[in-house]
Amino acid sequence: MFLSRLKPTLFRISTKLTLAYSLVLILSSTVIFSFLYFQISHALNDQERVVLDAKLEEYRNRIEIRGLKDFNEYFMYVPNYDRDASLLVTIVSPRGEVLFTHEPFPNFKVDAEALRRDALSQKTQIFEMKMPEVHGNDTILILGRVLKDGNRLIVAKSTEGLATQLRNLQKIFWWLLLPVALIGFLGGLFLSNRTLSPVRELITSMKKIESGSLSTRVPVGGSEDELEELKILCNKMLDKIEGLVNGLKEAFDHLAHDIRTPVTRLRGRAEIALTSEGDVDSYREALQSCFENSDKILNFLQVLTDITEAENRSKKLKLEKKYISDLVREIMSLYEMAFEEKEIRVVQKLDTHDWAMVDARLISRVIANLLDNAHKYTPSGGEVTIETINQTENVILKVTDSGPGISPDEHAMIWQKLYRSDKSRSEYGMGLGLTFVKAVVEAHDGKVSVRSPVKDGRGTEFEVILQKMS
Repeated sequence: MFLSRLKPTLFRISTKLTLAYSLVLILSSTVIFSFLYFQISHALNDQERVVLDAKLEEYRNRIEIRGLKDFNEYFMYVPNYDRDASLLVTIVSPRGEVLFTHEPFPNFKVDAEALRRDALSQKTQIFEMKMPEVHGNDTILILGRVLKDGNRLIVAKSTEGLATQLRNLQKIFWWLLLPVALIGFLGGLFLSNRTLSPVRELITSMKKIESGSLSTRVPVGGSEDELEELKILCNKMLDKIEGLVNGLKEAFDHLAHDIRTPVTRLRGRAEIALTSEGDVDSYREALQSCFENSDKILNFLQVLTDITEAENRSKKLKLEKKYISDLVREIMSLYEMAFEEKEIRVVQKLDTHDWAMVDARLISRVIANLLDNAHKYTPSGGEVTIETINQTENVILKVTDSGPGISPDEHAMIWQKLYRSDKSRSEYGMGLGLTFVKAVVEAHDGKVSVRSPVKDGRGTEFEVILQKMS
């Protein structure tokens, strides 16, 4: 039971960071101490070797200048506290006879026979050896040299003092390692908590959003690190998701409203035809009404499908070189009478070189949608201007009307599916025309924008930019 509760805690990122930080601090401390231990040990060994080398040279001079008798008398008066008392000094003749020996104080034992044998086997003038102490675990450092008469002078010293210093140094390290590990754990705990604080805020916000609160946002601080950037991006993403969800809700509301009317009419006409005892003409009229309303529904669904295909670019465009002015004239021939009936003056400023690589069928529907909007919202006696501008790499199509205009607050919303402003509620339409325009233009890698008001607080201008080589 305890292990099952402990397991999730061990696998938390904060626990891993804390342990990792502690481990790194302990390992780095161990590496630094090992390096210092090696340097100190090396320096102390060198110091011992220098001392022995100095004594070896001093004793050689005394022996070769004053003789072996004087050397023997010198050591007879060496007090116990003298540094020379701690040295083992011996002289071995070339035939292996021990001519002089000074026992060290405090005493340490070395295999005398092995020392004599190894000293005689040395071929160099000055030699260095190491031997284990007979009673103990320490090592004996031995320096020797061949004198002028062929005898070998040997000076040895126990490394017990040096080993004691190094062992004390090791103890100090082990005692220091405990507070270092504690500092590493507490430091890791503090840093992991501080580092993961933004992540916890993200998790808390995500849980609130999961429970249905789409308006929840992650608190943003004043730092400029990567986690702060992640929080800002997360909030932007949540803004878009909330906008999409709200837009989807509105779209479903509009969809239900727009489809309900033709379906209700269709059902009502069918019900009347079934319950009445009319003649063939009345049945034919009812069927005609059903056909018209079902056609509206199918047309509505087809436009939705076209928009989805254009937005997803799942439908391959049939690109060809087309003059936009030709397409405008073709569409205008269909709308000319409607504009005349409403007494709207249409001004055409068409460039004769305005060709672009487009899918003519789709771009014609774009032009038709823009002209249809201009016809709906331009009052009688108003004016609509259609203009194409030829550029080096692009062709610009502008449709400007003198209608009531669009509020700046609605500029971003008019491209949404099924969005209809209060001003357009009185006009017939599905609320898909501008959505279709935007989807098709962007499928051509073009751009579409709106500017309103245009002049004197009235009028709307739609601008479409199409590439010559998309």
